[in-house]
Amino acid sequence: MLVELAGITGAILLKHAVLRRLLCCCSSQVRDLNEKEQQEVVNRLMLFVAPSTMVVLSVASLYSSDAFQDPQSRWASSDGPTTAGEWAGLILASFMIYELVLYAAYGKGLAFWVHHVVALTISLNWLVLRIGTFWGCVVLLTEATTPCLVGTRMMKDSGWTKEPVYKLCVACFWLCWLAVRIAWLLAMLSLFCRDLLFGLPEHVPLYFVAVNGLSVLGLLVLSCVWFVPITRIFYQVMTGKSRQR
Repeated sequence: MLVELAGITGAILLKHAVLRRLLCCCSSQVRDLNEKEQQEVVNRLMLFVAPSTMVVLSVASLYSSDAFQDPQSRWASSDGPTTAGEWAGLILASFMIYELVLYAAYGKGLAFWVHHVVALTISLNWLVLRIGTFWGCVVLLTEATTPCLVGTRMMKDSGWTKEPVYKLCVACFWLCWLAVRIAWLLAMLSLFCRDLLFGLPEHVPLYFVAVNGLSVLGLLVLSCVWFVPITRIFYQVMTGKSRQR
């Protein structure tokens, strides 16, 4: 598992360096930015690829399993080649390491550090134990909102706020957030509580159960809190009352 993690992390860092060089060669606007701003531009583009890959692998893993019908499968342990769901987790862990490298080099707020360290710790714990891949994929599906978020930010920074496509992207982001970060997580939290009520397999450590439950619950609570300003922005954009800063 460590070999795969190191390989993916190295590939992401290499892709970042190559993409930055290409953008600097092809775009005078990027070339004129300072080094930190160039890194942020490249990081935003990377945020289209990695989360989308995680979501696709998670969907493939969930679709090919019978975990929705079989409680035992939701907590099953893996003992063979790396599964699609575990590859999604490896990409998440590698991407967290990649972004932490950027934060260390160019600075970032404490909240970002805490978020990434916690996410990295939880994902590594799941990957090392190879238990409950289902629940890892459940959380990773929420990354579907990331490309939408990055896309709307880039459009806003580029001055596209008056374009119809910007309204479309904001609407898609709002709907996606409601679907995967609130409705989906609420349904999965109900499923988690059902498993607790009817009993879990003996091989599952109690701390692992607690970490999974807190991960889903914490993400749901944060998603509901963040949904308030997101809805406010959605209303402002749809009604033409978006504030320009």
